[in-house]
Amino acid sequence: MPLRSITLALLATLLFCTGCSSETEEPERRFISFRMNNEVILSEQTNLAYYSPGDITDTDPTNDKAQLLIQGATKTKDVVYIHVLAHNEKLVPGVYTNAQPGNAFTMERFPSRDFLKADESSGTWSVTVHRVSGDLVEGEFLGSAVSMDLGTIHTITHGYFKVKYRVATSPAIP
Repeated sequence: MPLRSITLALLATLLFCTGCSSETEEPERRFISFRMNNEVILSEQTNLAYYSPGDITDTDPTNDKAQLLIQGATKTKDVVYIHVLAHNEKLVPGVYTNAQPGNAFTMERFPSRDFLKADESSGTWSVTVHRVSGDLVEGEFLGSAVSMDLGTIHTITHGYFKVKYRVATSPAIP
């Protein structure tokens, strides 16, 4: 009888602890979202991200800085690219602007094929990386992109992203 009571007590405790365990795993939702000219642009679950750490072990100075490339597509087939070039061989939380060549926002609008860009030569661009953890990166961005076709300026606000990245196998992202 005591063995049966102990077994039942252990099973009850195990079931209770299993039911109360907290989930520490990140949700699977991946997205890029922002407002441009007061229009909400959303790329959800249809995005890719590649991370290439810098290589300071060789003599080639062009691959010393880490790079992150995020690509997303909206339901209306607009394609968004966010390119972040880190300050050194590892991407860490911080602010990255288009004052540093290599940091850029580009977007191709569909069906107009209007190409928008904010990089070191046009527009303004700032991305704040809040978290880099495992294969997950989160951040926010804002700025103004210039239409390469029409010369119009498009204001970008409330930009956020949360994506899972793959480590690029090539030495650097183009």
